[in-house]
Amino acid sequence: MLQRIRFVSSITLIYVLTIGTVSGLLYSSHLFGTPVWAVSKTPVVHHKPVKLPPKVISGKPIRIVIASAGIDLAIDEGQYNETTGTWTLSETHAQFAVMTALANDHAGTTFIYGHGTDTVLGKIGTTPPPAGTIAQLYTDNNHIFSYRLETVSNLQPADTSIFDDTVNGPPQLVVQTCTGAFSQWRTMFTFTFVGVS
Repeated sequence: MLQRIRFVSSITLIYVLTIGTVSGLLYSSHLFGTPVWAVSKTPVVHHKPVKLPPKVISGKPIRIVIASAGIDLAIDEGQYNETTGTWTLSETHAQFAVMTALANDHAGTTFIYGHGTDTVLGKIGTTPPPAGTIAQLYTDNNHIFSYRLETVSNLQPADTSIFDDTVNGPPQLVVQTCTGAFSQWRTMFTFTFVGVS
């Protein structure tokens, strides 16, 4: 019987001590900060918003206008024939080199070329327009891209560096025609993108 009293007393004492300790902890934590039963907060991670790719406006060039130089031409698709080493050419139209970028407001070079004759691009070949001249490309999906002339340069016919990278960099237009007494130069007119409507 004495053993049973001791056992019950021991259990009661442990119970009282446990309750007392927990109560003390709860009381002291209330006085000095967050209650111990509060769930610790998970830190909020602030992520930067995901950048969506830009909505690119683009289209296949079908007409080029350089009004101040008297040029208003239809544009055909132009391709390079590796077998013959020649480019598609027209006696009355300009050509869009299909391996270059479509006219667009995002990136890349749109390359238009044509004969250095008065009926095609000869007017700018013999009398280069001044910097700031505006060129417009009309596209097959009814956009008009405007560009401003920045530079004019003469290249050797074998210089094909213009085609090294036509997809990167800011959007631009390069117009090329042959110049010189024997059409020995490839004159490049480089225009920077101004806007699209």
